[in-house]
Amino acid sequence: MSLDIAKGILHRCFRCGYCKFTFDFTDFNCPAYKKYRFESYSSGGKMWLIWGLINNELKMSENLAKILYSCTTCGNCVENCKFEKFNDFWVDIIEAARAEAFKQGFGLEKFKTFGEHTAKEHNPYLESHQNRLDWLPGDVKMSDSANIAYYVGCTASYRQKKIAQDTVRILNRIGIEFQLSPEEWCCGSPLIRTGQTDIALEQAQHNVMLFKNAGIKTVFTSCAGCYRTLKEDYPRKFELELDFEVLHLTELLERNIEKLEFAKLLNKTVTYHDPCHLGRHANLYDSPRVILKKFPEINFVEMKKNRENSTCCGAGGGVKSGFSDWALEQARDRLLEAKEVNAEILVSTCPFCNRNFIDAKNEFNIDIDIFDLTELLVEHMK
Repeated sequence: MSLDIAKGILHRCFRCGYCKFTFDFTDFNCPAYKKYRFESYSSGGKMWLIWGLINNELKMSENLAKILYSCTTCGNCVENCKFEKFNDFWVDIIEAARAEAFKQGFGLEKFKTFGEHTAKEHNPYLESHQNRLDWLPGDVKMSDSANIAYYVGCTASYRQKKIAQDTVRILNRIGIEFQLSPEEWCCGSPLIRTGQTDIALEQAQHNVMLFKNAGIKTVFTSCAGCYRTLKEDYPRKFELELDFEVLHLTELLERNIEKLEFAKLLNKTVTYHDPCHLGRHANLYDSPRVILKKFPEINFVEMKKNRENSTCCGAGGGVKSGFSDWALEQARDRLLEAKEVNAEILVSTCPFCNRNFIDAKNEFNIDIDIFDLTELLVEHMK
């Protein structure tokens, strides 16, 4: 979306304030407003600032760009917005404004660095592209003729490697043949969220052609951010035609749930965190819960804020990179929500969420175990 298109939508927001608070007005709904307690940082406030930019009543500045970037783009505001045909565009408008900030030279320096590196090495972690599959265990079996591809993503390839390793081990255990490609590039999500759309488009075009040339019919991810980007952003933002189905790993496993056999009981109280890109952004809530409830003897509980009303982990929208202390504060709050329901284990299905929760657990000394669903499966499956 361009800001020119946004202009025809923005006037529908008259700053009622519902985006800032939960439905019962007992808690904050917007992470940025909760942190800064100033109207400009709320979703409605940002819309008003962007309206000022479009109408040349304001000029882009470092302070204005900071406000635009002080948002996890979690989409919780969308759930509370009362205006249909407007609330679908909240996140798109924020991202369009960030693209304009970047175009005018006001992107945060950290974002510029990982954008430049992604253009060169196809990942935002300042790693070498040739090391992308270094995580792959030597005993894992793959098939060059499979029409299913595992899109690993940058975080699982370079940082949360155990999630990638456990994912392929699960597939081997249940007999699903798949391909991997050392030539996958960054999905583009970190670039889209921070306004670097030209580089993101280059990455996206490469990935789509890669899958097409390999004859892939189904692409699955173990990362919520990659899932949302491939499934939603590629066709909608970049108008790329997908010749393949996009699934999250949990959807693939749900389709094969009869093959999940367990050797160990999970006799603990477990709760699930909905990643924003999987839940609110893509409306995928049930598959992870169906799989969790398959564990023998599990005591599954929901946190007070769950599904479309889940609290953001704090890592999205560039916040983990640009505002790391605030990202940890948000993760801490979510861990405390899990503790309120006496959960012993917090499970998620996103490497970003997993990393931020572990960092917050260590930073604030919170007694709770953090697992990606893949890790929990490998530990308990036959």
